[in-house]
Amino acid sequence: MIAWDDSTPKLRKLVYWYRLFRARAQFFDGYAIGRGGKRFPRLYKREGYQSRMTGLYNKFAGKRCFIVCNGPSLKGMDLSFLKDEITIGCNGIYKNFDEWGFHTDFLLFEDVEQFEIRSKDLETVRGPVKMAALYNSYAIKDRRDWIFFNSPRCNTPKHYYYWNGIFPQFSHDFASIAHLGSTVTYLMLQLAYFLGCTSVYVLGLDHSYGRLSDLFPPGKIPITEENIDLVKQCHFDPDYYRLGDVMGVPDVTRQEKAYALALAEFEADGRELINLTPDSCLSLFPKMSLEQLKLQ
Repeated sequence: MIAWDDSTPKLRKLVYWYRLFRARAQFFDGYAIGRGGKRFPRLYKREGYQSRMTGLYNKFAGKRCFIVCNGPSLKGMDLSFLKDEITIGCNGIYKNFDEWGFHTDFLLFEDVEQFEIRSKDLETVRGPVKMAALYNSYAIKDRRDWIFFNSPRCNTPKHYYYWNGIFPQFSHDFASIAHLGSTVTYLMLQLAYFLGCTSVYVLGLDHSYGRLSDLFPPGKIPITEENIDLVKQCHFDPDYYRLGDVMGVPDVTRQEKAYALALAEFEADGRELINLTPDSCLSLFPKMSLEQLKLQ
């Protein structure tokens, strides 16, 4: 089941609601009953997701970090140098961890369908700080190594967040709220800002979905025999999606509005935001090649 709806079996729907309710209840600090290594159960203070994220504030102040997106340009890049860098990855980037011999420091998710179709894989991913929007929590059985962040979901035309003049917004306090920008990359930029990174370099941000953007309007599409060849061209791994999965065709105009705000926020604070993606279709961010970076 990709994103539960009225067709979801009632028992499964109850399980999903229970997981979602628990994650929401655990966003703030609270009290719980448990053994906590003791012989008998006891009442103890439980740290909420917000407090766990607050502990990351300015953790890497003054340092540089690398945001790794999922574009096809990654296939031709030697990323071995990232092993000793601060890195933020997203979505299916974990598919490269074994090949690289290392993992990103953070692994971020927001899209509901994207998270659900990868939920079983994610049970075996170890190493990165795994973070996802609160509304993704229904898809995970074991949430002990996850941090869920607060992000306003925008899934209807009547939702004021996207449609009534207040989009986009940029969060300086990721622990309290993370704003959407029609792409998970925008969330990664806000996380990098929250971590205190002053130089942020973006890789794999091709900002192009080829003919899919010509054939389909922005929104979700199912992966079918008719479009899977086009889908294979959109990411670093041709098996990134399978038949029956659902993917999002981006709203590029909305993305660029969000990116422009991110750049303005970084520059206003004396920070830099650099696009290292070869032949990227995103011209908003200053560009640099890996060779130029290595010469610095």
